[in-house]
Amino acid sequence: SPARSLACLLVHVALPTLELCIHMRRVLGLGAAATAAAVAHFLNERIVEARATRIERLRACGHLDQICRTPSGDLAAQSSFDRPIVVTGLLDDWPAREWTFDSLRKRIGQALVDTGSSTGGVPFYLVAANAQRGRSGTADLALYVFDSDFSADSGKSCLLEDVDRLPTLTRGSVCEAGAAAEHDDRPVWRWLLAGPEGSGTLIHQDPWGYSSWNALFVGDKRWILFPPSVPRETLHPPRTDLIGRAAACLGLHLPRGACEFMDEVLPALRGQGLGEVDLVQRPGEVIAFPAGWWHAVVNLDATLAWTESFGRTRDLASITHALRRGGLGDFANVVQDEATATSVVQDLPLERK
Repeated sequence: SPARSLACLLVHVALPTLELCIHMRRVLGLGAAATAAAVAHFLNERIVEARATRIERLRACGHLDQICRTPSGDLAAQSSFDRPIVVTGLLDDWPAREWTFDSLRKRIGQALVDTGSSTGGVPFYLVAANAQRGRSGTADLALYVFDSDFSADSGKSCLLEDVDRLPTLTRGSVCEAGAAAEHDDRPVWRWLLAGPEGSGTLIHQDPWGYSSWNALFVGDKRWILFPPSVPRETLHPPRTDLIGRAAACLGLHLPRGACEFMDEVLPALRGQGLGEVDLVQRPGEVIAFPAGWWHAVVNLDATLAWTESFGRTRDLASITHALRRGGLGDFANVVQDEATATSVVQDLPLERK
């Protein structure tokens, strides 16, 4: 299959350095192995320097942040936003504002956290150690935590005591009414985020027709957001590097990472009237954005954050439609019933199947 062929190609292109050195030592002697190690070290240094330079370029674009901050007392703006907003003052009383990598390592260091690995979770103490590497560009970007398990036996349920709800943003959420809130089929809706400098999420839209908010406690995050009307093809142009061209030959499209997108694609999109929102989120700020907005995020520093998705009343029809398409028809019916029973819905056409 094309996917298997691409995997084989990547394996041969990215032969592990240690294996290469051992092989050369056996075949050509110690001198060749030492040379291979020196070459590998040189190449790794170039990668580290390039990554650090890219981060500095992204960090230097803070002047592009033109979004006005919304104070926590502006309830109208928080309940009716139709573009991304950044709210200040909402987290002032949260215990999570005191989080650090060291403090979480002491509390949940042995707990397994989800970094997207197919082999299962990794202990949080490894994530913390990786994020706290002193030299820019040296962290393992794969150790970016998106963890949603806060069950009693996860070792992380204590974190729920440090965060709170944001009713000024989520008032009337159609997925939190009555039986919908605790329904077994309710999709995952809250996550602990912990990532090293340079990690991030590629350009995407959140699923299920949900809106989202992100509360930042440690470090800075660079965001770029585009309205739902921007075509996918505009935001995912073909890659022109070696791996991208090889994938294209196999009929595959490999998306760019967040750093690459902001550094390589974003400059060409500016000035086209796409309605993008570019900002740097600081600790203590909450960013919220409506359903369907494209977004990519880069951690300019090692960051700790908490994010939740929620269903706004105005998006009820698209939410239930997405749930049914995703095989969650029973939950969609509960959402509709509870929304109607609690008067969340007013004169909205409902679909039931």
